[in-house]
Amino acid sequence: MIRYALKVTPLLFVVAFLSFSLLRTQIFGKYKKKSNRRRERLLLLFATYSLWLLFFLLVNNRMLESWGVPLGVDTESSDWQLNLVPFKTLQLFIHYGSPSSIFLNIFGNILIAIPLGFLTPVLFEKMKQPGYLFLAYGIIFVAIEAVQYRIGRSADIDDWLLNMAGIAIGYILSKHQTLFHPKRYRR
Repeated sequence: MIRYALKVTPLLFVVAFLSFSLLRTQIFGKYKKKSNRRRERLLLLFATYSLWLLFFLLVNNRMLESWGVPLGVDTESSDWQLNLVPFKTLQLFIHYGSPSSIFLNIFGNILIAIPLGFLTPVLFEKMKQPGYLFLAYGIIFVAIEAVQYRIGRSADIDDWLLNMAGIAIGYILSKHQTLFHPKRYRR
């Protein structure tokens, strides 16, 4: 998994940097006047992470496995399905999963959302209100699960719950940190 992330990250960083720079200068240039270097760097980090995350979340399981990413399940025999029963998949992983599949599928879903929950309230004024933050990411993660189901991956309420737990942890961390003072980074 780490080797895969290290392979993909430089390419995604270049794509994100070029896309972000083009969008910020050509389309949203008028808003940039109210910004500063610190905010622009944090926005670039946010855009790069978001692009990396979307790429990883929206790639078919068989393709990920062919690239050497261990998924913890057999993609050939698994029946990718829709699970709307809360905690069903979590219980299955805890009872029958290997330690690496438990970490990847349970803690991984929490960990990937923490940076989003942390950076979003720091960068965007409206998102410092938890209601807006959770509504926005709740809709985004439902959309991601729907696309995953459509492309041959499973859609699982447990993934959504764990992602939202990650958003909550990131939000709490953003409220109790002093390194990224919101007045320096928000518009």
